[in-house]
Amino acid sequence: MKKIIYILFIFTAGVFFNSCTEDILDKTPLDEISDPDFWKTENDLQLYLNKLYPAVFSGWGGSGQAPSPDLGTDIILESDLWFGSSYTTRLDGTTNVPSTGGGWSWDNVRDVNYFLENADLAEESSLKDHYIGEGYFIRAWNYFNLLKKFGDLPIVTTVVNVDDDEILYGSRSSRSDVVDFIISDLDMAIAKMEYAAEAGATRLNKDVASLFKARVCLYEGTWEKYHAGTDFGVAGSDGSTYLNAAAVAAKAVMDGGAFMLHSDYESVFNQTNLSDNKEIILWREYDYLTYGKSYGNDSQVMWPNRSGYTRFAVRSYLCTDGNPISVSSLYKGDLGLDSIEVNRDPRLAATIMVPGDVLSIDVDGDTTLFEVPVVLGGNNSCVTAYEGQKYRNVNIDADENNFTRNTAKIIMRYAEVLLIYAEAKAELGTISQSDLDMSINLLRDRVGMPHLTLSSITTDPDWP
Repeated sequence: MKKIIYILFIFTAGVFFNSCTEDILDKTPLDEISDPDFWKTENDLQLYLNKLYPAVFSGWGGSGQAPSPDLGTDIILESDLWFGSSYTTRLDGTTNVPSTGGGWSWDNVRDVNYFLENADLAEESSLKDHYIGEGYFIRAWNYFNLLKKFGDLPIVTTVVNVDDDEILYGSRSSRSDVVDFIISDLDMAIAKMEYAAEAGATRLNKDVASLFKARVCLYEGTWEKYHAGTDFGVAGSDGSTYLNAAAVAAKAVMDGGAFMLHSDYESVFNQTNLSDNKEIILWREYDYLTYGKSYGNDSQVMWPNRSGYTRFAVRSYLCTDGNPISVSSLYKGDLGLDSIEVNRDPRLAATIMVPGDVLSIDVDGDTTLFEVPVVLGGNNSCVTAYEGQKYRNVNIDADENNFTRNTAKIIMRYAEVLLIYAEAKAELGTISQSDLDMSINLLRDRVGMPHLTLSSITTDPDWP
């Protein structure tokens, strides 16, 4: 009897499905957005790109990254307890090349390629080209991160599937070809994207792409210059082509006139809203009260995050006479925290905590002063004793009963444009006094430091 019922059920179901095949198979899934329903408006393009932003900018989609943004450089050291490993293995010469992985991930590139293959399907609108430009920018950003890890790379511009053996098992393109591909994507982004309506943008735009192009070109130009003649160099290149391109891209932002240095250097890093700050080219806004603590910036709450500035970083600041500490009679030594900022570039005081600095201001206005750094134990320890001032907002948030989680995250700022321009020109050997006056000396003017004069630069005998 059961067998007959099963047969009848199968027969009935078969009749039903045969008669309704077209209706059922033509319907789109109810639990997800499918391609036929998407790629119609500029809003669809924006929604797709929104999910790619966190893959580009650390902390964009959720909580802000707690460690210092300078980790992995020679100016910050972290405890090896932080995330269980060191950030400076490459500088330390302790990097082990794994047999697999090591950052060889192409998910983000594939996501962008999928976007670029479908974006043209959207109806024409005022921002369609702009969003397509964002796609090219994001692909360039991902490729640059891969370039820094691996050098030669396969150039993939389509969505790769499991049967695309020619791509999956294809050879890598040369380093120089990869860099040119990155630059071509950025040129496309610059051509398509619009300028931000005002300084302090929270979305990718034309100036962001120009600054990033300058950054990429400076990186590759100096790489090829200082690796010329080695196994890691590019045959026949001294890097000058890219260095010149870096200067041109930076100058384009400078000539645009949309940005200027903020008058107060210290406050640039400790604000919750940067929309009116004309030094900021791109920033991330947080609102943990609206969206929850997972969408707040944890850098403030966890500061100093078991990390601290290095002695090398502190000693690199000039004295107020514009001379290095090794030759200046104004230098008071560094045997104690209370002396390191005396007669020094004011930017050091805006960077390092010393006794007497404000540690916190509670909701009643009561102030707690910094005395000594905690060098052992807990997240709020400083492993070098040079605790940082930047990215700290000293006011206790009444709603949080702690430091605010809304401290803004700076992604790009105008000061970098000026520094890239000056460095590129210096590496080319073509820097002039007028170049210094429109870059380095603007940065010095902000804090009252003497101008850098090309004809009388003091050589630092202690410089490594």
